[in-house]
Amino acid sequence: MGGEDIVSRADTLMRRRRSFVAGVPAPAAAPAPLPASDEDIPVLTEEVPPETPADTAPRERFDETLAARLASEFAHTLELRLSAELPDLVEASLAVLEADLRRGILAAADGAIKDFLARRQQFQLPLDAPDREI
Repeated sequence: MGGEDIVSRADTLMRRRRSFVAGVPAPAAAPAPLPASDEDIPVLTEEVPPETPADTAPRERFDETLAARLASEFAHTLELRLSAELPDLVEASLAVLEADLRRGILAAADGAIKDFLARRQQFQLPLDAPDREI
């Protein structure tokens, strides 16, 4: 089969004036016979609805057994994920709490020291009383 033969067949197909309507086929006259050279080319002649597998058919009632199995599987998946990630989450939270606690203790101690020094200056008492020997 040469290159010109393919081009001429394509040209013949493009020159045909057929209209195909998706959906319900309109009653029409018998289709014109295909030329002998075009018999091996498939042509859409009817609409074939897609088959719906039984697995994808819509369910009409709630399947309690399936729901219980799915809930059990989800609970198991969640338990596995939490057991894997929870230690790291707790450790990170404790690190943040520790840092907050340290800042709070240091701020309280700093405030207490400042208050103590402020009161000592009000009384103007010496921090160390000199030892007097007689």
